[in-house]
Amino acid sequence: MIKTAIVEDEEPAFQTLKEYLEKFGKENNVEFSITHYSEGLSFLEECEGYDLVFMDIELPNLNGMDIATKLREKDARVALIFVTNMVQYAIRGYSVDAIDYVLKPIQYNRFYSLMMKVSRVISANQERELVLKTTAGVKKIPLSTLLYVQITDHLLIYKTETEELEAWGSLANAEKELPAEMFCRCNNSTIINLKQVTSFDKEFVYLTKSRIEISVSRSKRKGVLQLLNAQMGI
Repeated sequence: MIKTAIVEDEEPAFQTLKEYLEKFGKENNVEFSITHYSEGLSFLEECEGYDLVFMDIELPNLNGMDIATKLREKDARVALIFVTNMVQYAIRGYSVDAIDYVLKPIQYNRFYSLMMKVSRVISANQERELVLKTTAGVKKIPLSTLLYVQITDHLLIYKTETEELEAWGSLANAEKELPAEMFCRCNNSTIINLKQVTSFDKEFVYLTKSRIEISVSRSKRKGVLQLLNAQMGI
């Protein structure tokens, strides 16, 4: 089920998008849950949790570009498509990480090709999550945001892109819960997310643009380097 919001004040445009989504769904065995908003303020009140948003740029009260900017403050991942009469407005959408745009009147061939691209983005967003029993309660972590897991005195530190979470347990058990194709142990106390590695040498791996530095032990070096070479296509 792809939870979809259509923010569109023109009823014919909304009906066309709804019809095309339903047609695309039948042709590709995909189910859409569609909610219609005729203006942006009501959408912003309940905008979190959508997989896909179609956003008209010319809306009453608050235009679609401003709404999209506020949306991104709450949800950086949702797939966003602009709908407009003028291409010059739609191009500005890339500043808020819009996937693409469709021009009115909407043509199904264009819509279909766009939805194929959108489907890939949504599939990537609807990723596996780790359910973690932290010292503060149960928490879900999207695996792509997890940088590393580190242990100190039986306390596991799960470092994500935005926070550090603590949980009791062993590194061996933590390692079993993580997919081997995505995570590996690089020393006796640290498991790294291979997809978060931006560069590496014989002694260290560097995670994310902020270049978090983590040492690679001699015993783990060969295996880690092989996995990173494969990950980066070297």
